[in-house]
Amino acid sequence: MPDDNRFAGLGSAVEDEEPEPESVEETTSESDTDELEREESVSDSEPAAFPFDDTTKKTVYVRPETIDDLEDARALVDAQLRTEHDVRNLTGREFYDAAFRLAADDTDGLIDELLAARGESDDE
Repeated sequence: MPDDNRFAGLGSAVEDEEPEPESVEETTSESDTDELEREESVSDSEPAAFPFDDTTKKTVYVRPETIDDLEDARALVDAQLRTEHDVRNLTGREFYDAAFRLAADDTDGLIDELLAARGESDDE
């Protein structure tokens, strides 16, 4: 039977290893590259809602189908901004910031979604 703490001793093992800078590779996915190119293409005449330096990188864990739906929504929002409001060059940071602000403002909606995902209702 394994130890209760499967990570016991890991810290000392990692401390003993010396990093090999030559073996460190930086990878960028195609979507990351596309996003960076879009971000760089924003001109000063069409500024983003806020500068990149005002952001903080966070990791979120989302199911693939959820992120696909969000990316579809982003494409639709981008198209509507272009056609109905003549706003171009929507950046990822603007879209995701707005999505998180919208979620933060609608906690009741979040609760409903969480309960529905668990197969529970608000009446229980």
